[in-house]
Amino acid sequence: MAANKESKSENASSNTAALTQLYGEVIDKNTNETLVGVKVTIDGTNEVAYTDFDGKYSFDNLKPGKYKLTASYISYENSTVENIQLTPKANEVDFSLKNSN
Repeated sequence: MAANKESKSENASSNTAALTQLYGEVIDKNTNETLVGVKVTIDGTNEVAYTDFDGKYSFDNLKPGKYKLTASYISYENSTVENIQLTPKANEVDFSLKNSN
């Protein structure tokens, strides 16, 4: 039994090592100012992040693979980036939102 427990914990730690981070910044397309409180979602999941006071967002503990991100903000057009290939290294995706007025 002890051997089984060991191999299970090794598998769990190797799975954790494979997880990655996705982060970025959201700015106004016209003024290049950072936007606070922009909702960034990973389509097809329940993952949601909001930009902080520096316009930055991040997602932790994501499995490497292909993702689709959408940024939405009141009075701005939604922006979607498709086929984002996450690698085990850090991944950055920035958005530039256009005012809808």
